[in-house]
Amino acid sequence: MFLKRQQIPYIIVTILLTFLLSSCEKKPPSLFELTKIGEPATDFTLPTLDGKEIKLSAYKGQLILLNFWASWCPPCRFEIPDFIKLQSKYQDKGFTFIGVALEGLENAKGYAKEVNFNYPNGYGKNAGHRIASAYGDSAGALPYSVLIGRDQTIIAVFPGLLRSAKLSKAIEENL
Repeated sequence: MFLKRQQIPYIIVTILLTFLLSSCEKKPPSLFELTKIGEPATDFTLPTLDGKEIKLSAYKGQLILLNFWASWCPPCRFEIPDFIKLQSKYQDKGFTFIGVALEGLENAKGYAKEVNFNYPNGYGKNAGHRIASAYGDSAGALPYSVLIGRDQTIIAVFPGLLRSAKLSKAIEENL
């Protein structure tokens, strides 16, 4: 049986509507798993830029902003100087930043010399991406920050550029 020319547009519209209506029930894809809020923070150990090791669980009892960054990332480079200032402001109140450079040692170390970090920074391209994924950044988008409470549960997730005022408010509310 052959279709008439007039029937083809109706068939196409019917197929498209069926597809669109059936996909309405599905959750739209997301780059970030913001459902991590309230879950326990995943512990990790990474080498640091100064040749030591950093372990998240060693910071239990402190409010932590875990920040995933790279030296080649313009928004990362924009927010890090503000993080350095906030670290100075809040470090005596039980708060710290922990940076995770998603790149090799030489690039991360070069940038660290430029900005003079006053908080610990781990590094590791593959290991860093695995950790970021465990915290909801499965796409590897940068920058990506996670606020972790004193009890090591995830309080908030900040995909993208994090402004100083927004972060200061979050820190003040959770200290």
